[in-house]
Amino acid sequence: MMKRGSSDLKLLVVLTVFSAVSGLLLALVNDVTKDRIAMVKVIKQQKALLEVVEPFDTCETETLLNDPFDPVETFTCKKAGAVTGIAVKISSRLLSGEEMKKLNLSDALKQPQAYGDPIKMLVGFSPAGKISGISFLEHKETPGLGSNIEKKEFKANYAGAMVEGKKWSVKKDGGDVEQLTAATITSRAVTASVVKAIEIYKNKAKSLNIIK
Repeated sequence: MMKRGSSDLKLLVVLTVFSAVSGLLLALVNDVTKDRIAMVKVIKQQKALLEVVEPFDTCETETLLNDPFDPVETFTCKKAGAVTGIAVKISSRLLSGEEMKKLNLSDALKQPQAYGDPIKMLVGFSPAGKISGISFLEHKETPGLGSNIEKKEFKANYAGAMVEGKKWSVKKDGGDVEQLTAATITSRAVTASVVKAIEIYKNKAKSLNIIK
């Protein structure tokens, strides 16, 4: 008959080996898939960029906030040397006072949060000061509710509008943006992110002497 101590030791050895093998397999899977995941994100971003700005042949990227998981960036797109559009990569995450200052954004800007994780997006602008498009890179909003930000009807709140002359808040808060039914929180988060993108665009456009 096997003694209790011997049995416990055998079980401990088996569990240790199992944990080590499981850890190794997870590490191998992560190593194999991380490059693919990164490539998918790059391809999705490139596709989104083509959706939100006019055709271009070159595009210069500037990283304004070098967050490894959620950077803030601008893309200055040109064709034959002339700027055809500027895109801003932004999200609904809460920016610290230091980050707001670095982006030259007013502390008075509201930052309502999304229902789920931060909503990541690209907002495109024309040299004339018009929002040329908006595309969502990543979000985890509730299917059938907050996820409706992907619909053309909601994006129409922004695409085609001049950055000036519109009240950039949802109608429930007295603005001009038609909020999603049963998803006001998501609508507020997207609109607030667009407002931040507008201010970043203006700063970038001034530095390029596109606008005064």
